[in-house]
Amino acid sequence: MNKRDQGFTLIEVLVVVSILGVLMGLVSVLVLRSASHQKKSMSENLVKTFLPNSIERYKSEFRRLPPSTIAELNKAGSRWKSLALTDNNAVNESAECLLVALRHPDFSAPLGDGDLPVEQPYANVDEDSWNSIPDGSSSDAATELLDAYGNTIVYINKNRYGESFTITNQNGEQVEVMALKKPDGSWYNASSYQLISVGENGIQDEDPSEGDDIVNFTIESGE
Repeated sequence: MNKRDQGFTLIEVLVVVSILGVLMGLVSVLVLRSASHQKKSMSENLVKTFLPNSIERYKSEFRRLPPSTIAELNKAGSRWKSLALTDNNAVNESAECLLVALRHPDFSAPLGDGDLPVEQPYANVDEDSWNSIPDGSSSDAATELLDAYGNTIVYINKNRYGESFTITNQNGEQVEVMALKKPDGSWYNASSYQLISVGENGIQDEDPSEGDDIVNFTIESGE
């Protein structure tokens, strides 16, 4: 028996290792793409279908859209106490108010902890709290609605179009978001509301027709 029959050569071992490295790299890319696709799909389901359906049911029952500010929340009904935040009063406010509204004890379909189609739909990302426990809530934590990426979802009532909203994204950064206009200068969903997820990049895109933002309406191309 010659030496060639006794085992693999160094070159053969290196070739096998190289092939395995390439295969592992391809698998890693596919796994990451699959995870990213899953997060996008869950966020689209939440922003485009689940939350709009819940908001429309709320509107049908209460004859008004959910409030997007603490002041509006206090005016909306006697079931809520005079709410205020202990800190970060202007950060994530619309998402915090929307969640309180959709958990209204008189609402026939209030949001429960396991209802939303994302793995971690709620979090108190800025660690602030209400000065009292809102009716329908279990604690004074000012919890936000999150997309599947971990960004705070922006809810903008038509009365607040034109204002800038500060939210916390998946990286813990505070970013600004505004309601979107059509290419002709009019507002999308001019008579109702806008829901916006800033997507995987964690910021609102300058051109919504080309970015990864997720919204509850169809973006029109400016071309």
